[in-house]
Amino acid sequence: MKYPKLTILLGLVVALVAWIVISGIEGDRPRADLAPVSAAAGVGSVLVIGGTRGTGLEIVRLLRARGEDVVALVRPQSDASGPEALGARIARGDALNPADLSAALGSEQFRAIVSTLGARSLDGPRPEFDGTRNAVDAARAAGVKRFILITVIGANESFDAAPALARYVLRNVIPEKSKAEDYLKTSGLDYTIIRPGGLLDKEPQGRAYLTEDTRSMSWIRRADLAALTVQALDDPRAIGKIYHAFDPDRTRFWSIPLN
Repeated sequence: MKYPKLTILLGLVVALVAWIVISGIEGDRPRADLAPVSAAAGVGSVLVIGGTRGTGLEIVRLLRARGEDVVALVRPQSDASGPEALGARIARGDALNPADLSAALGSEQFRAIVSTLGARSLDGPRPEFDGTRNAVDAARAAGVKRFILITVIGANESFDAAPALARYVLRNVIPEKSKAEDYLKTSGLDYTIIRPGGLLDKEPQGRAYLTEDTRSMSWIRRADLAALTVQALDDPRAIGKIYHAFDPDRTRFWSIPLN
């Protein structure tokens, strides 16, 4: 062969293009049987942990838009302007400090906790398990029964559903989120666990849905994930369930930058 290196390179390029084209072709998954998001506020306050940015802030936005009384747990050194601007009340405290959670929950009657706990950095101590454990313990002590936990596709039995690259990048995160799920499942609380895949910071489109098929994987817009979280919060049929947040438009690798 006259140009073996060029042939190999072209072969790799063709293989990469083929992978990009076919990757993530999953088709639809069975939808969870849940009612649409309610337009009415529930009775009692909702504590949002991780509500200063990302998915947590989008959850605060949706809850406040329908008149919910929302309290955001915000670390003393963190910027609380996001949830504050939406009308949420701020409880200063760190989920890694059990006393802070007890103080936040002890001030009034809460009907639910929604947690999107995570850390910006992939290095160093992680709050996913320790923070969740503290929040679960504080909820039980305060008599708060409803607990929604956002984790990640790749936790526990969904490990193989996550792309290999994601499993490598999140190799320190997935085990912590798996332990957090396990602790919540045995807590006696009315829990719902929601696992998203890759998260996108774009406007909602409303085509994503929750599925109990834990083999499913897609990227999802944070605003759509927030809407699905509020949907699960409203519906008692979501209690005791583990869902994947699934967007049928975003199962392919090349759909990320285009959508």
